[in-house]
Amino acid sequence: MLIRNSALYMVATLLPGLFGLATTAALTRLLDPHEYGLYGLALVVMMLGSSVAFDWLGLSFIRFYQARRQDPRLVATFMSMFFALCAISAAALGIALLGGIVPADLVAVSILSLVMVWAFSWFNLVSRIAVAEFQPLEYMKMNLGRSFLILAGATTAAWLTRNSLWAALATAAGTFAGAFFGKIPIPRPSWRLLDRDLARDVLVFGMPLAASLVLFSLTDSGTRILLERLDSAAALGVYTAASVLAQATLGVIAGGVSSAGYSLVVREIERGDNAAARRQLLANGTLLLAVLAPASLGIALTGNCIATTLVGPKFAFGVAALIPWMAMSQFLNCMATHFVQAFQLGKRPHLQIWVAVVAGINAIGLSIYLIPRQGPVGAAIAVVATAVVTCVHSMVAGRYAYPIPLPISGAVRVGICCAIMAVVVIQFPDIGWTGLALRTGFGATAYALAAIALNLLGSREHAIRLAKNATRWLAAFGSAAVFKKLR
Repeated sequence: MLIRNSALYMVATLLPGLFGLATTAALTRLLDPHEYGLYGLALVVMMLGSSVAFDWLGLSFIRFYQARRQDPRLVATFMSMFFALCAISAAALGIALLGGIVPADLVAVSILSLVMVWAFSWFNLVSRIAVAEFQPLEYMKMNLGRSFLILAGATTAAWLTRNSLWAALATAAGTFAGAFFGKIPIPRPSWRLLDRDLARDVLVFGMPLAASLVLFSLTDSGTRILLERLDSAAALGVYTAASVLAQATLGVIAGGVSSAGYSLVVREIERGDNAAARRQLLANGTLLLAVLAPASLGIALTGNCIATTLVGPKFAFGVAALIPWMAMSQFLNCMATHFVQAFQLGKRPHLQIWVAVVAGINAIGLSIYLIPRQGPVGAAIAVVATAVVTCVHSMVAGRYAYPIPLPISGAVRVGICCAIMAVVVIQFPDIGWTGLALRTGFGATAYALAAIALNLLGSREHAIRLAKNATRWLAAFGSAAVFKKLR
C-alpha cells in the first residue's frame, strides 16, 4: 500500500514539478537576474508568511484527522480557524498601514505579499485535506492546475511587463485557483459548527509547532534575505533559480513519499498499534532514502547539464556552481523532516522548538560569515551545514517524543546502488541536452539494476512478477495473433 500510494503522490507532485521547471526556464529568460531576484524575494515573503501564520494549521489537521475523521465538525472547525487567521493578519496589516509603520513606497508590495501568503496557505490547507483523506488523484489535479496556471500566468505577465511584481501576482492567482481543481468538499466557515474543544486542542498542539516553523523559516528565508542584503538582488536571483530547480524535483519526490507514509503512521498510532506504526515508519524511511538518495546524487552529478539547458544564459554559470549544494541540502532537509515527524506523532511539538533554535542560529551565523566571502555559494554552504546539524539534532531529540527507527539495512543497500550509479554517470559528458539525457537514462538504469540485484525494497520479487506477467501477456497476444491468421 505504501509503495502504491507513494507512487501516486509522487506522480501527483512530479508532473507539476515539470511545470515548475518550465516556469523557471521561462522566467530566467524573460527577467534579468535583478528582476528575478525580486521575484524570488516575493516568494520568500510568501513562504515565510505562510510558515509564520498558517502552516501549523495544516500540519495539525493531518495529525488530528485520523482520530476524528467521522466528525462532521472537523473540517468546518479548521476552515473557521483558517479564516480567523486571515482576518487577524489583515487587521495587523491594516494597523501597520494606518500607523505609518509601513513606508508609503511599500504599501502596494505589502498588500501583494499578504495576498500571496493567503493564496499559498489556502492551497496548502486544502491539499493537506486531500492527503489526509487519501485522495491522490484529487491532489494531483490540484497540483497540476496550480502549476499550469502559474506557468501560463507568470510567464505571460513577465513577457508583457518584464516586471517581477506582476509575475508574483500571477503566481498568487494561480496558486489560489489551483485549490479548486480537486473535488475536495470544503464546508463554509460557521461558528455553529465550530468544535471549541477541538479548536482548543489544536491551539495547544499547534502553537509550539508554529513557533518552531517560524524559527525553521529563518534557515532558508533568513539566508535568502541576507543574501539580498549582503550581496545583491541579482545574486538572490541566481540562488533562487538553483533552489527552484532542486525543489521542483527533490522536494516534490520527498513530498510524494511523505504524503502517503505519514498519514499511514498516524492511522496506526490512533488505532493503538505501536508495533505496526514502527514497521510503517521503517518502511517510510527506507522508501524515502531509496528514492531520494539516487535522485539527489543524480542532480548533483548533472548540475552543469541542468544549468546549461534549463535556465537562461545569464544564470547558467552561477546555477551550475550551486546545484550540487542545493541537491545536498534538499536531501538532508527531507531526511530531517522524516525525523521531525517524531515531535508531531508523540504530540510533543515543543521539543521541536529547540531544534529550530539551533538551526536558525547556525544558518544566520554562517550566512553572515560566508555570504560576503563567497556570495550565493556561501549561502548554499551555510544551508547545507545547517541541514546536517538539523538532521542529527532531530534524530537524537526526536527519540524523546516518538522513536523513529533507522533503516540501516536499507541505507547500506542504497549506498551501494548509488555508488554503482555514480560510476556509470561520470562516464558521460556533463553538458547540454545530450549529456543530460545520457547521464539521466544510464544512471537510472544502473541504479534500477543494482537495486534488483540487491533486492532493495523487494524489487527483485516485483521484477520477477512483472516479467512473468509480461511473458503471459505476450504469449496470449501471440496466440491470439496466430489464431486470427489461421482464420
